[in-house]
Amino acid sequence: MSKPQDGLVSRYLNRPISRYITRYLLEWSIHPSAWTMSIFVLPMLACAFLLRGDYGSIVIGTAMYQLYSILDGCDGEIARARNLESKFGEWLDNTCDLISSIFFLMALGIGIRRPGEALICAAAIGTSEYLLSRGVRESASTSSAVGQTLYPRHRGMVEGSGLLALGEGFVSAIFQATKRDVAIFVFFLLALFDRPNWILHLWTTVALASLVLSTIAYRKSKSRS
Repeated sequence: MSKPQDGLVSRYLNRPISRYITRYLLEWSIHPSAWTMSIFVLPMLACAFLLRGDYGSIVIGTAMYQLYSILDGCDGEIARARNLESKFGEWLDNTCDLISSIFFLMALGIGIRRPGEALICAAAIGTSEYLLSRGVRESASTSSAVGQTLYPRHRGMVEGSGLLALGEGFVSAIFQATKRDVAIFVFFLLALFDRPNWILHLWTTVALASLVLSTIAYRKSKSRS
């Protein structure tokens, strides 16, 4: 039930737990999209804690977000087990992930009194996702080894931006370190060590870098069309 796009945290921590839960969920008639919507309450509750801004609340909020990251794998596992994979399900999952990320950022930014940085990061994420979904050509297949571990739209960004010129090994290491599952787990660790501002700093850095790559790929895609 795992996917080649899984990051290290998903492969060795999240998936073993989510597969265990999915085995029980398959005994019920729950639809993958229903599961996606039902667990969306977790990041919203996490935001309520993050808004408070104190150490304990931020730890609880990031822990709830990590739990959401684990349970988020169950919908895809149910879909693959029951042959219910669909474009709508994929869109719903991606949309919920995007919305939860934006809410998480803004709640944390307000909680630790850095709303400006959170807004910049949220804008970068939203713009990058827009370019990837509307302008960058998705690559269904690629000869690069790193491409096999990325979703089609991200492969389009990597190939279209020319990032592979830096070497597949380097690009693979960068993307493995910044995958969503890895990032969420690192955010939880940073919260435990009372470094919530680092969460914003790291996320903003990655978001701005992704925006630059997406913009380059977008312009190249438009110039070829």
